[in-house]
Amino acid sequence: MLAGSLSIMILSGCSDNSKAARELLSQAESMAVSGDYPGALALLDSVDSRYAAEVEVRRDAMSLRPRIMEMLTLKELSTADSMIVQLTIEADAVKDVMAFVEDSFEGYYTTKALKGKVPAEKPGLYARMSADGIYTVVSSCPKGTESTAVGLKSGDDEVMSARVAHDGERNDRSRGVEIINFMPSECDTLGVFAERHTGDEIKATFFGEKKNHTMTLPKDQAEALGSVHKASVIVGRLHKAQLEKTRLERQLDVARSQMARTFREKE
Repeated sequence: MLAGSLSIMILSGCSDNSKAARELLSQAESMAVSGDYPGALALLDSVDSRYAAEVEVRRDAMSLRPRIMEMLTLKELSTADSMIVQLTIEADAVKDVMAFVEDSFEGYYTTKALKGKVPAEKPGLYARMSADGIYTVVSSCPKGTESTAVGLKSGDDEVMSARVAHDGERNDRSRGVEIINFMPSECDTLGVFAERHTGDEIKATFFGEKKNHTMTLPKDQAEALGSVHKASVIVGRLHKAQLEKTRLERQLDVARSQMARTFREKE
């Protein structure tokens, strides 16, 4: 049925149009029928750019394009739906160890073991995740270090965060401890490291302008660094997949609207 409906447009008015342009249009039809939608759309672009004077062929191509876009979008929507189902299952599994913490902003997720524990009250590293999967880490270091970065070490393996200069905001030394709020790109390495060393002893070193401070991370903090990072990757991918599905649904509406506007009756 698909091949027949596309052929009707391509065959109409063949005697009045360039043979070469019609051949490209026919190839685009064949590629669409075989499922090569990007290739078919590329050929339609060629028809439009190379045969600007072939008005009737270009009109047929204009009518064919949204039909191919509809098929391509439906295929991509099917893939997106499958991905969302799988990621939802994975997200539900990792959320079993997570807890939501309300604060003065949007709130965040951390492990149940860390819920209620405040960085200002105990040195260490506190992993957090936003509702859409953004991973952050808050470091808490004894005053006098003037810390700007954090390193982790387990055995011979070690890693370091990015440096955050003291600014009184993200790097704050006004309280009883020194607090650094690391953004995702500054602390992802810490999460990956903690995942790799799940169950291992991890030592954290706070690198400062005056001196360094090293401590063994408490078990709940070390486990949270890895498990919250793992959750953030899954939840982040799920959020992106849901956004992509929304985009594809809008794209499908546009394609069907264009199909209605460019429909050509068989002569």
